[in-house]
Amino acid sequence: MDVYETVESILDSNNGEIVGRTAIHKLVYLSNKTIEGLTLPVYKPHYYGPYSPELSLALEKMVTYSFIDEIKIPGKMHEGYKYRLTPDGQDMANHVKSTFPTEYQKIKYLVSTCDKFCKLKTAPLSYAAKMYFMLENNPDKEKVMDYDDAIKTAEKLGWELTPDDVSQGVGLLKELKLVNIVKN
Repeated sequence: MDVYETVESILDSNNGEIVGRTAIHKLVYLSNKTIEGLTLPVYKPHYYGPYSPELSLALEKMVTYSFIDEIKIPGKMHEGYKYRLTPDGQDMANHVKSTFPTEYQKIKYLVSTCDKFCKLKTAPLSYAAKMYFMLENNPDKEKVMDYDDAIKTAEKLGWELTPDDVSQGVGLLKELKLVNIVKN
């Protein structure tokens, strides 16, 4: 599955829509970490956690080619976006379901788990993605990162995490069975 098929599957798994560009970024990132066989973009540290310019370009293309509608959501500080599959996008998602049934079911499970844990809210998804990014890029792969280590490592990447943020991220990663992290 490529990035387009993954995005279509994520949207389809949530009744055809997701609120927030950042939420899509984090769901694609976590999909890549939990599901073998996905060919997904490279991520780098960014303010909201792991970010992929390639994924942003893919979203723009999907909107431009009318596979996804991008709906502006007004906000007090800044506007947000809701992404919804168009009928053509739904046709593509149905094709993905039949072509990659195992991967699709795993994505559906991931989206459902994240929805149950945090209603697909951006902040907890970002905390989990940040935590996993730090663990994955930890030079001491055998080390278990405690909360203090996570906060210090996050600062080096330009991220501000509180103990509560770390706790939320850890909780979601545990639900997804990605890590076993202990608190000091």
